[in-house]
Amino acid sequence: MMDVLDNASPVRIKKRKGRRPSGRVTMQAIADKVGVSQATVSYVLNNKPGARVSATVRAEILRVAREMNYYPNEAARRLAGMRSRTLGILQLYVRQSVLAGWWSSEVMRGIADTGFAHGYHLMIYAMSEDVREMCLNAVYSGRLEGLIILAPYRDEPLLEELSGFDIPIAAVGTQQVCGDKMVAVDADNEMGGYIATRHLIERGHRRIAHLHGALNIPNACDRLNGFYRAMQEAGLHVDRELLKETGFLEQNAYHATLRLMQLPEPPTAIFAANDVSAIGVLRAVKEANLRVPDDVAIVGYDGTPFTQLTEPPLTTVEQPASEMGRIAAQLLIDLIEGCAPAERKVKLPVRLEVRASSDRDR
Repeated sequence: MMDVLDNASPVRIKKRKGRRPSGRVTMQAIADKVGVSQATVSYVLNNKPGARVSATVRAEILRVAREMNYYPNEAARRLAGMRSRTLGILQLYVRQSVLAGWWSSEVMRGIADTGFAHGYHLMIYAMSEDVREMCLNAVYSGRLEGLIILAPYRDEPLLEELSGFDIPIAAVGTQQVCGDKMVAVDADNEMGGYIATRHLIERGHRRIAHLHGALNIPNACDRLNGFYRAMQEAGLHVDRELLKETGFLEQNAYHATLRLMQLPEPPTAIFAANDVSAIGVLRAVKEANLRVPDDVAIVGYDGTPFTQLTEPPLTTVEQPASEMGRIAAQLLIDLIEGCAPAERKVKLPVRLEVRASSDRDR
């Protein structure tokens, strides 16, 4: 057999049939396959206003474009003076917990729903120094038509810096605006802190602890202010040793709760500034052989789906994260399109979802 192979002529390998790797799919190629004019394809793919294209034809053009792996020639677009129709999303400070990413992912889902519906692409930048520079370069070079910034710190210097450039900006998780081309969307976090604390007071608790985030984060500060307001309205003293900064992190909340349970007069209720922290509180209370809510009641914040699955299920303040993203994207697109936004600062309502971790009747 070896002799046969040695003497055999070289084997010719057949080329696999399929799409050639080189060459750009053109609008004309899509038009030929769909059976419409190139102008019609251009109207649809560039989302041009005023085009009389039926929903059926539009859907077929988009389907064929995806099937043929079409992507626009950005260099040609710039030479033709066409827009990039690209929005940037910059997440400034990535949380250390996987569960803490729920808020960001929900906000991004809302942004994507609105952006895609208006024909915009998204570029997502997760914060690191290199990524920050990439995002800023995209802003300065004009590759982005607008930028959405998630969860900036209080008095965030980047917002002031970007306000000097002619780019529309939307910030989510703050009420800080800089310049005429910026809008801000947030939940009513002070009210959220207030209703969470008032709920515990109405259940008869007087020694209430609050585990809060870093106070250079707007929503952490607002929730703490809501906590203070509810306590003051009830005529209750705020014991400073019951206030702990845990940074929205489960492990920090777990250790802080263990320390709280060792006090001569421990709290009978704990309001955690997010659901991730509330998980740490729940774990620590159970390890201390205490019952929830009989010995210690717990309230979280955010309305994450996993709060329904804990034992007992967690009471939480629900904030409309995806709606915040949708509104931020819509306000930003209004700015890009030259329309004055109805509001430059939007604050959305929150609601308390009462479950068994704070109410033994649930």
